[in-house]
Amino acid sequence: MSTSTRPALTRPALAADVRVTDTQLTVILTDGREISVPLGEFPELAAATPKQRAKWEITDLGTAIYWADIDEEFGLAGMLGVSETALEEAAGFTIHTREPLPE
Repeated sequence: MSTSTRPALTRPALAADVRVTDTQLTVILTDGREISVPLGEFPELAAATPKQRAKWEITDLGTAIYWADIDEEFGLAGMLGVSETALEEAAGFTIHTREPLPE
């Protein structure tokens, strides 16, 4: 019997809202859970002004947050400590792989 140490998500975890303070980045998920990470983990965001931090958008179908004024994007998978594939699968996205076209 083998066991897996790969982190897995068992329910969707998509971003619904974001709060940024001088010390924390908090992402509120669609199921009500909140993930908070010290702002120091994101040097570019920590160096931004409060006005720049307040101007964000949820991108990639809810799997990332983008700050246009500082051209920074952070993926939810990294904050959750899982792979992007695990996040997409838990969210119900179908992952398609495509064989390269013959030359």
